[in-house]
Amino acid sequence: MKFILFILIFTSVIAHADMPLPEPSSYRTCDTFINFCAYSEVDKKTTIYAVNGKFNIKELYQIPGWHRSIFISQTGRYVAIGYSGLNLVNKDVTSQEVMLTIYKNGKLVKEYTLGQLLHTMDSLKPTSSHYHWGSVIDIDDYGVELETVEGLVGIEHSTGKIYLPY
Repeated sequence: MKFILFILIFTSVIAHADMPLPEPSSYRTCDTFINFCAYSEVDKKTTIYAVNGKFNIKELYQIPGWHRSIFISQTGRYVAIGYSGLNLVNKDVTSQEVMLTIYKNGKLVKEYTLGQLLHTMDSLKPTSSHYHWGSVIDIDDYGVELETVEGLVGIEHSTGKIYLPY
C-alpha cells in the first residue's frame, strides 16, 4: 500500500512539472525589498517603477512586450527577462533559443542563448513532454545568476562574460 501511494505521489509531481503554463495575464512583480517593481501588460509593454515611501510610484522606463519571468536588480537599473517557458523548453529546442535578456535602464544590453549557458545540449533533462534546462535565480548591478541542469552560471554585466560550472 505504501509503495502504491509513493508511486501516485511521484507521478503527480512529474505530471505537475509538465502542466501547461497559464494564459498570459497582466501582473506586477518587485525586487526583494519592494523598492522597484515591474508591471507587465499583456500584448503591450512592461513598465519599471520606483516605489518610495507609502507606495508612491514613479515610472522609470519601459521594456517592450509582456514577460512571464522578470527579475529586477535592487537598484532598479538592471532587469533580466527569463525564458517564457520558465524552466522547461520544448523537445525540439536548439542551442540558439534565447533564454535570458538583460536590460539596463530600459535599453537592451544583451541576449543569451541556451547554447551559451550550457556546455552541451545533451545536459538537458527530459521530463514527460519537455526538457528541463534551469532557471534565473537573481540579478544585481554586477551580474545575473542562473541555476542550469549543469550547475550555477554567472554572467557579468560589464563584460558579458559567462562563468559556466566545471
